[in-house]
Amino acid sequence: MIDTQLIMLEGLPSTGKSTNAQFLQVQLERNGKNVKWIHEVTRPHPVLFYDEIDFTFGEYKKFVLEKWTHFTEKALSDKTEINIIDSAVFQFQIFNFLFKNKPYKELQNFVRQIFEIIKPLNPAFIYLYRENAEATIDYLEKDRGTQSLENIWQRDKSQPYYQDKPQGAEGFKQFLRDYAAYAQLLFDSLDCKKMSVEISEADWTSYENKMLSFVEIENIPSPEFLPTNGVYINEEFNYKIIVDGLMITDPDGNNKKLIPKTANEFYAECLPMILRFEDSERVIMTGTQINAEWSTTGIRYKKIRN
Repeated sequence: MIDTQLIMLEGLPSTGKSTNAQFLQVQLERNGKNVKWIHEVTRPHPVLFYDEIDFTFGEYKKFVLEKWTHFTEKALSDKTEINIIDSAVFQFQIFNFLFKNKPYKELQNFVRQIFEIIKPLNPAFIYLYRENAEATIDYLEKDRGTQSLENIWQRDKSQPYYQDKPQGAEGFKQFLRDYAAYAQLLFDSLDCKKMSVEISEADWTSYENKMLSFVEIENIPSPEFLPTNGVYINEEFNYKIIVDGLMITDPDGNNKKLIPKTANEFYAECLPMILRFEDSERVIMTGTQINAEWSTTGIRYKKIRN
């Protein structure tokens, strides 16, 4: 295992950051490591701001550096724990600097300040990308739909960046092109242990092996455990989940895979949460709090039928 307490994954949207962050979490834990995956929608997030506070851009930079300092100090207090974090340095910072039409050099200097703070954690950095940024934009549009891109533009259209850009989905596509250019420049400038993974061929078995080699751990196969099938409800909030083999249907109707951890614990695909089957009748959600209320840490579900 490489000497690091912080593994960071970055890339454009729809390049597999969360999927591979969880893959590394699972494999590190199977290799006997103490791991914490900090998903980009973790609430509260230790290093990112969402809608918690309204501040100027100067205040934003000050508070972000303070958050990273606190995060690093806390991480150093437990040298046995490895933190995995996605979308926190490149994605979130590029979004905010581009929105305000800040020059690349200002962004690069700010990212360098972050890396100076986290240097004691010996950060390891994985960058997922497609050589042709248009391929990622096309994939994102096919995967999420043109309306999704339109909605993102609608959400952010008041930002200075968009004042001289095309409207609608085309405006967001231009944003992604500029994002990709900034991300590549930032990656090239990083002074840390790093690797890039070109994902155009979608050969994920090969990419996973490269990442495991990078962090110097073995690929340990999944244990052969199955959860207790059934329909489970939380009566207080009227949430329902359906467990069928290694699949879960969440209260929003989305299907996700379950990945065995132990005989009674299962990771939920792409989420930093675990379903723990306390017995044949009850499930409790554990792991990290995210913005999906049905997955709130500690929430319990009772089986109503098989």
